[in-house]
Amino acid sequence: MTDPSTDPLESIVGRVTAPDRLEWRAPDDVTGALADLLTWWRELAGTSEVRAVEVVVGATTADEAVTAGIDAVDRAVDAGASVLVPRVARRDDHAARAVIGLLARREASAVVGQPVGMTDRAWMVACADVRDRMAAAADLRGEPLRMLAQLGAHDIAAGAAALLAAAARRTPCLVDGTDELAAAVVADRLAHRATGWWRAATDSPDPARATAIDRIDLNPGLPFGLTDDAGRGAESTLALLTMLAGTPDSVR
Repeated sequence: MTDPSTDPLESIVGRVTAPDRLEWRAPDDVTGALADLLTWWRELAGTSEVRAVEVVVGATTADEAVTAGIDAVDRAVDAGASVLVPRVARRDDHAARAVIGLLARREASAVVGQPVGMTDRAWMVACADVRDRMAAAADLRGEPLRMLAQLGAHDIAAGAAALLAAAARRTPCLVDGTDELAAAVVADRLAHRATGWWRAATDSPDPARATAIDRIDLNPGLPFGLTDDAGRGAESTLALLTMLAGTPDSVR
């Protein structure tokens, strides 16, 4: 747990180290993206056992956000979790896109997708809202937590704290969802070594998600090409990982 006499975020960031990957190779009968997934897990976790926990984080104020994210991860890891799936409690799609656009230095139109069925007018309205949010917080790019507070994105701040806490506890994470990827971009800005502990649950044609994954060089995960925020990418990845994880070792 964090030392209450120190700033919780500083304490967590100070404990983040890049993973020391073990040298492991998937067996010949596990290939492609599945081999990449299994190798990531065995090199990072050093175990075949998958004990996954979805960690739902949220906060109503900026002051609560960091503590909420850290405490949620500590409870999960202390209970025996070996892989976490951080999820924000309340989603704010436009705030998440604004965060990604600001930190990746993209225009609003470059991070707002137009899925099938969305009219041109609806897309332009969404772009305008994301653009206005970005303009309101643009001066705070160098202070990402203050930027999130300006945007009212307290759950994203809690998600960023959770991702950093997981890295400090040397626990791998699957990142799935636009808000969660926005949190990952913020967390990477605060402690870039933490990124080595995370993996995107899936690739995505959504421009904000693709931008976030590229911005922090996050492994894009399995080629599901999902755009929803229902967590199906993480669920599917964990199911496959659990199935594969008992595969016998193949050490170089």
